[in-house]
Amino acid sequence: MKALRNAFGQFATGVCVVTATNSSGKAVGVTINSFSSVSLDPPLALWSIQNNSDMFEHWCNTERYAINILAADQAGLSGQCAKPGDHVLQEGQSAPSDNGVPLIQGAVATFEMKLVQVVPAGDHHILIGEITEYTNNEDVAPLVFHKGQYRALA
Repeated sequence: MKALRNAFGQFATGVCVVTATNSSGKAVGVTINSFSSVSLDPPLALWSIQNNSDMFEHWCNTERYAINILAADQAGLSGQCAKPGDHVLQEGQSAPSDNGVPLIQGAVATFEMKLVQVVPAGDHHILIGEITEYTNNEDVAPLVFHKGQYRALA
């Protein structure tokens, strides 16, 4: 398994935090690098969550959420949201959209999503969502992950 994981790690990816509101009304987030566009018409994107994640049930049953592509200076936020049991966002890390979905402040791009399909796939589930709103900040460098480390674009 470690050799396969290392081979997957050769693929440089952006880093995202998926955000939503939990049952207590607090903004929560989980770090992912499985984000991918699916379709432009209709606008769809996907991400995946591990079946044994402490937030698995929450994400598979959350109708509205956001995928936030992190900026190069947001490695700390990525690390925070990657830890099991530490998913509540701190004040100032997010702000609600007009639709009430928490969006990460300073992100490169944000995609507000409506969950349309959950697909079991091995030790993960793939969540497909329809993009209902989005923002794009082309002047901000993204956070990149490669071979188990955060990297900067050259």
